[in-house]
Amino acid sequence: MNNQKNLSALASLLVLLLSLTGSPYVLAEPLKLATASWPPYIGRDLPNQGMAVDIVTKAFEDAGIETNVVMLPTWAQVREGVEAGVYDVILGYWYSDERARFHLYSDPFIVNRLNFIKRKNSPTTFQSLDDIEGLMVATVHDYAYGNEFESHPGIYQIKNNHVIQALLTLLEGRADLALGDFWVMRHELKSYMPSKLKELEVLPKPLTEKGLHITVSLYNKDGPSIITAFNEKIALMKQKGELAQIVKTHQQYYE
Repeated sequence: MNNQKNLSALASLLVLLLSLTGSPYVLAEPLKLATASWPPYIGRDLPNQGMAVDIVTKAFEDAGIETNVVMLPTWAQVREGVEAGVYDVILGYWYSDERARFHLYSDPFIVNRLNFIKRKNSPTTFQSLDDIEGLMVATVHDYAYGNEFESHPGIYQIKNNHVIQALLTLLEGRADLALGDFWVMRHELKSYMPSKLKELEVLPKPLTEKGLHITVSLYNKDGPSIITAFNEKIALMKQKGELAQIVKTHQQYYE
């Protein structure tokens, strides 16, 4: 009988603690959020490690969940680490059908706009993929550009390891276009080649807009709870205008 009373008292105490913290999500250890450098959204030297890190960690903090951000050298290592259970969450991932075979996705917390960029003396325009058939496009390994682009006949990709390499490929005339997130390309140019900004032009129509998500491995038993907690707090941050304020604060650093 005493054991039953003790268990009942412990259960009541747990309910009280949860009500005080406002979080029903109890995890044994801080979440390990794996990511790789992707300025201006993610980077060790950026304010609060970048816009994406700022948003994601704030959402988990609001949910009462502790986090540790782990910066890895490559996105391939990020994915492998999460799928192997070394890390809990990928912080910042685009959707693809292939990735969804292994990952549970959150709702998007920001939207990335993918644009083509060309040399200013180029007559190239873009309204549909048919307009760029036969052209060489500088892209980056492990980016999920989308099935329509990846499978379109007559578009040739020159794969690079980094965005800055893709932009150099374009500037040196080895590609007709480069493709990437608008703000990432602008940040790379301003940071490393500000004198080249006037030599390039962003084509105004985006190829696509892609939501940026967090993901967890489908084999993570806490995955559904992690995603639910994150989605709830992101929705609340949007409703209260907090998410828009974080975006505005970070964009002032690289406009």
